[in-house]
Amino acid sequence: MQKSIKIFVFVTLIFLVFLTVKTFAETPIWSVKGAKWYSMMETGNVMVGMDKSIAMIDGATGKQLWTRNDLGEIKEDEYTELPGTPLLLIADNSGWAQRKTKLTAVDTLTGATVWTTDKMLGYTVEVSPVYKKDMLVFLTIRDNRMNKDKPDIFALKMSTGELLWQNEYTEKVDLYGVEKKKRGGAGAMLLGSGGGRSDRFNLDGENPPIFDGDSMYMTYAGLHRYNLADGKLVWKTIYDVTDGSLKNTNGQAIIDGDTIYTSAQGIIRAIDKNSGNIKWTTKDFGKGGIAEMQMFGDVVYGRMGGQFYSGKKGEWQKKSPIGVVALNKSNGNTNWIYEGAKNSITNMMILPEDNSLLIADEKNLIGLDMTSQGKVKEAYKIPLKFKFKVGAAATAGKVAAVAFGGVGGFFKKGADTTDNPVSLVRQENGTVVVRGMQHLIGFSPKSREIVWSTKYDAPGISGWQSIVMTALTVTAAMMSEGMEASYSQRGDYNSAFDQNSQFLNLMSNYQQFMSKKFSSSKQSGNNYYVLTTIKGKDEKGSGLVGVNMLTGKALNQIIFNDKSPDYEVDEAAGRLFNMNKGELSAYNITEQVEQAVNDDKEDGKDNK
Repeated sequence: MQKSIKIFVFVTLIFLVFLTVKTFAETPIWSVKGAKWYSMMETGNVMVGMDKSIAMIDGATGKQLWTRNDLGEIKEDEYTELPGTPLLLIADNSGWAQRKTKLTAVDTLTGATVWTTDKMLGYTVEVSPVYKKDMLVFLTIRDNRMNKDKPDIFALKMSTGELLWQNEYTEKVDLYGVEKKKRGGAGAMLLGSGGGRSDRFNLDGENPPIFDGDSMYMTYAGLHRYNLADGKLVWKTIYDVTDGSLKNTNGQAIIDGDTIYTSAQGIIRAIDKNSGNIKWTTKDFGKGGIAEMQMFGDVVYGRMGGQFYSGKKGEWQKKSPIGVVALNKSNGNTNWIYEGAKNSITNMMILPEDNSLLIADEKNLIGLDMTSQGKVKEAYKIPLKFKFKVGAAATAGKVAAVAFGGVGGFFKKGADTTDNPVSLVRQENGTVVVRGMQHLIGFSPKSREIVWSTKYDAPGISGWQSIVMTALTVTAAMMSEGMEASYSQRGDYNSAFDQNSQFLNLMSNYQQFMSKKFSSSKQSGNNYYVLTTIKGKDEKGSGLVGVNMLTGKALNQIIFNDKSPDYEVDEAAGRLFNMNKGELSAYNITEQVEQAVNDDKEDGKDNK
């Protein structure tokens, strides 16, 4: 079973590194031996897979909170952490062909069994919680070594595990190779055939279902509407959605009134929510696809092109054209097309306060005037400049970073080494942080100025680019999906679970626990850890630097004594976990950071 993405708003994206560790410069605060695998939970605690058992370890103290040896040997791909709930779903697949699955829901805080069921079949390729309806929706396939299958759909009651209904998807869907695990490390990163590819498949390359009232919409092999009450298909509209083995080339569907807007293979469609009839279809905007859609007022905005991961080839590829298209949502007519982005593009960010849509390309922050008609106007274009660097590493001139530039990107000789911006993330103070591989910029939309910027020397580690790129590209998607998981924090689950007082108590206890952690993380600040080459008190080497995303100030760091760490970071707590040869260790990231100003000449080289 694939692990769900952790999407709590206070836990930022963990970094992944392709590697195995010897020692760290710091002394561990605790260590546990006998680990086969581990994973940090959204609680900040760590689940450890042992020989024929699993254990939960307190992230701060190393104390064993609970252990379960009655579930057999649990593999790292046989559990799902449900964000916003205390539930860990642990699968036991047995038999051959149409595999029967025993599913156990475990309370992450106590280790107690909440419920079990043996009503499901196959391997889970997608699981979606529907918090307001006390429901879990699973898609499973007979064998996760298949790259195409007709999934089964199961709906369970979240609080009890009761099977509510089951059905079969009406079409075969394309599945995508699982190229890496959630955590870094050579052993954890690659499955099956290696080289970035895999002989295990799931639906990570497509968008999860979306829910609207009593309906569920799935965008696999076209758009399908299912009734959540009984699982029956209401209607389907078939069209091709797959762009070879490239992942996430289609934007998440948008529901607006009685219309659903979808993108597939560079085409946007408006579909009637009640009948499934297509209201309008755009022209094909090219091989770059429409990887992201947003709506504002009467306009649908689509992001064209960018960098996409090929599960088949195990590499990132650039797809063109690159830019933004603005459509009239009522008839699909094109208001304008912007193709001025050079070589790369970030996610889109709508800034309603000044009627602009913000993107970044290879060299500039670009604000597009959303009131444009016919020909788009650039409200502003601001060159990306980096005035500070963190640590005392000596990389000068152009920073070795993302290898863009066509097929084979990261792995081909002669690939472009420009550090293109990858994502835009807005902070609580209104600042927009532009993230690249080794650069961070704080931009104020109000003043239209770069208020802070930092540059980090590339680490002397082979293979880090592809993994960091993967982490950055999913940032925006995680934030949008996080709204559903935040129900537990807001308490919106109460009405759904009011018939089950025991589960309501579990949810309440979990909410209280997470509220304390959230309050603690707010006090520590919104920190982000960057892999770089840094200088410590007594030595120099690859390590992590913690940066406050509100101010751009580097706060703390930790240095590795080896070029191959295998780690996860609890960014809210400033704590690092690492496993080496079966020993899991935890470290506090406390060493202070030196910060120096770059001279203009070096800055100019970076921006040529």
